[in-house]
Amino acid sequence: MLSLTSVEDALTAYYALYHKRTQLFTHGQEVADGFLAICQTGHDLFTPLVVMRADSGNVLSALLSNHLDKGREYLFAAKEQRASVLKRCLITWDEHHNLIYTVDEASFRPDSRHPVEKVVPVLSSAEVKEDRFPRFEIRDGESVIAAAGTNWCSPHFAEVGVWTQEGYRGRGLAKAVVSACTSELLKEGIKPLYIVTESNAASIRICEALGYRFSGYREFSCKGRL
Repeated sequence: MLSLTSVEDALTAYYALYHKRTQLFTHGQEVADGFLAICQTGHDLFTPLVVMRADSGNVLSALLSNHLDKGREYLFAAKEQRASVLKRCLITWDEHHNLIYTVDEASFRPDSRHPVEKVVPVLSSAEVKEDRFPRFEIRDGESVIAAAGTNWCSPHFAEVGVWTQEGYRGRGLAKAVVSACTSELLKEGIKPLYIVTESNAASIRICEALGYRFSGYREFSCKGRL
């Protein structure tokens, strides 16, 4: 159900197999025909992320009804083809259809017009470092006005996340920090992914200007509850 080297499976494979705070449930007897992973993430400590794969809509429906807490809110990420099953089984809101972009060394076009600071977290040996890559920041005095880093990182892929302070947008700062983060990942042999809502034209322009190309894969995300 998963290929560790597939762009389409990258996010689900990370949270199902590598994430430290995941509950994994399978469906089927001798051979699994579906699974559901419920994950606590730093993005929202009180709203677990749910990723899944299933051979059929009926299997996915069974996994959802058997393993989600009734009335609890979750964040879901699934193949776009499974959106109808989620909407049939759940009360959903905040729905997004996301495009998965990727880049390699041959197509990467770095941008170095702005000075970017590399910030490496200092962690004790007892701490679990799930994101082993640094952040890249641009500052105005003491204030961080743009930053990029990895939302998650598996042995094969990492998702690049970016933020720019309102009032500083439109100046190429996001492009600069994404470029620095992408360069670091490629240097380490990790395939960068850029997952963006299909309606976010400004964010798409940033990644395409750096050489990212649409992979052909789409993801459906939403919040919901049984």
